[in-house]
Amino acid sequence: MHKVVHVRPVDDMIGHEESAFCVCGPVGKQAPSDLGLIFQHHALLPCHEWEASGQAE
Repeated sequence: MHKVVHVRPVDDMIGHEESAFCVCGPVGKQAPSDLGLIFQHHALLPCHEWEASGQAE
């Protein structure tokens, strides 16, 4: 099973989609041991709180 995790800023000025096509242009990186992908979203403002959410594909 392949897992995808999105790490998104909580208190940014825009809402971030849980998608590789989010307007912030998140970068996907392979997780250790080929467990899946981690998409790091980009904050438009300095953010102090982040959340991670994932799903199996």
